[in-house]
Amino acid sequence: MSVPRFIVAEVSKNWVGGAELHPEKGLIAEQFEAVINTNAARGYRLVTFSLHRLMPRPDEMNETIIAVFETIG
Repeated sequence: MSVPRFIVAEVSKNWVGGAELHPEKGLIAEQFEAVINTNAARGYRLVTFSLHRLMPRPDEMNETIIAVFETIG
């Protein structure tokens, strides 16, 4: 089976009333750093990413990072 040239990762974080829903998972930047390191160990490098924020209600926010990784070499 061949290794895919590109893979996509998604990391999300939700906030309600200014508080994290799952603080044990860490901030979105910390989660994203872990994804970058995991994929680097798998032989992929980060190509691009985008951060999106959505407020479905005035006191709620969702942050999502979508990233594209490419095989190294």
